[in-house]
Amino acid sequence: MNRKILINALDPDENRIATIVDNKLDQFHIETAAKQVTQGNIYKGIVTRVEQSLQAVFVDYGSQKNGFLQKNEIHSDYFQEVETKEKALFNLIKKGQEMIVQVTKNPINQKGAMLTTFISLPGRFGVLMPGNSTKGVSRKINEEDERKRLVGILKTMKIPEGFGMIVRTAGKDANKTKLTSDLKYLMRVWKDIDKRAMKDKAPSLLYKEQSLAVRSLRDYFTTDITEILIDSPDTFKEVQDFIGMIAPKQKKIVKLFKGEKPIFSKYQLEEQISSIYKREVPLKSGGFLVIEQTEAMVTIDVNSGKSTKKKNIEETAFHTNLESAEEVARQLRLRDMGGLIVVDFIDMKERKHKAEITKSLKKYLKVDKAKTKVGGITTFGLLEMSRQRIRHSITYGSYEPCKHCNGRGMTPSVETQGMAFLRQLNLKTIKSGITQVNCLIPREVAYYILNKKREELIEIESKRNVSITIEIDPEMVSGESRITGNI
Repeated sequence: MNRKILINALDPDENRIATIVDNKLDQFHIETAAKQVTQGNIYKGIVTRVEQSLQAVFVDYGSQKNGFLQKNEIHSDYFQEVETKEKALFNLIKKGQEMIVQVTKNPINQKGAMLTTFISLPGRFGVLMPGNSTKGVSRKINEEDERKRLVGILKTMKIPEGFGMIVRTAGKDANKTKLTSDLKYLMRVWKDIDKRAMKDKAPSLLYKEQSLAVRSLRDYFTTDITEILIDSPDTFKEVQDFIGMIAPKQKKIVKLFKGEKPIFSKYQLEEQISSIYKREVPLKSGGFLVIEQTEAMVTIDVNSGKSTKKKNIEETAFHTNLESAEEVARQLRLRDMGGLIVVDFIDMKERKHKAEITKSLKKYLKVDKAKTKVGGITTFGLLEMSRQRIRHSITYGSYEPCKHCNGRGMTPSVETQGMAFLRQLNLKTIKSGITQVNCLIPREVAYYILNKKREELIEIESKRNVSITIEIDPEMVSGESRITGNI
């Protein structure tokens, strides 16, 4: 199996990183200058509002929208000493109070960022947690002997009092020297954050996450990577230094790409990448997936399409569902989708087939760095699962809601817009003394009213004794209109 990491960082406004396995896209990450990623950043913030009903506080950390900090994400060190027995949040936390917070989730649509005061600083092999005494091993390392070995190393390490450490998945097989080196580096980072927190005025940025290239390699680099190709000389130097620090023996696999063709075009990746932004995902059997993301959940519908090779309906459904289980796991990984996910598999009658599909999906999700929980298939053919939000979705910063439909995916018909406009016109001209009305509306709506609803216009003019002028505004989008005059 040939695994490569390709980094396209020539344009400073957009960085893209792809992991390919035997020339097939396996993971993809993108970061644009338009939408800065703040997840993982650490700030000194000020409490602007305490909401007892939400059991949360809002924190100004320097962003346009205040961050949302739940009570269970507030370290007890920040609680005020209260004389009353009532431990209400407004008694424990005060407006104007300063605190060090870390962004756990980027702002999404109308929601502000999610914050925590339980800071975690990720290194190559471990995660340092100031203000915490936990010492443990990632759940992804499930071999009991290896877990015991790593716990034993942690017990012998000189971790300062008031600090905790978790060995990451990448720390599997790591020795005490590597883990200690990681600890020393992270302690230096924390001391620098602490020093800045003492002197900087809130709100202020105390720690910025590393570049996308370094973050991706820190989180996803494994010893089975055969080559890392980078098209930007600056990023090449940055990555070379980082790999030299975390895996000196593999520094030679980092190479600067000098081909005439763009790096992603050279490896036929552009088409594969464009497909992960589409609603429909084709399957080899002729079936397809339809993927929809809403604020509440991600829904995935499995369709048999042209898949009719099996001898009966049950076999066709089972075969298509089996194939889609692998693709669902891959698409969730590629699109970085998190939260609640509902997969609508094709109906199957046999229990053993349902159990096999669930087992298959769990198997393909094992390679995912994100934590996942999978339920069984219900009588309606639905499977509920959840996936940890490690990063923002690929559409974050790359796509924005359609200005015509406001992200609904549909716009009102011309007829609906025309009728709504006439109702609004009727209402506006009801007052006495109005003699002149000027109307600005989109082109198609204007044509509809002037050609199909001229009688209604004439009726309003004669009934209200008013002169109505219809003008086209080519810049207007569906549903917009403007009525002016002596109204």
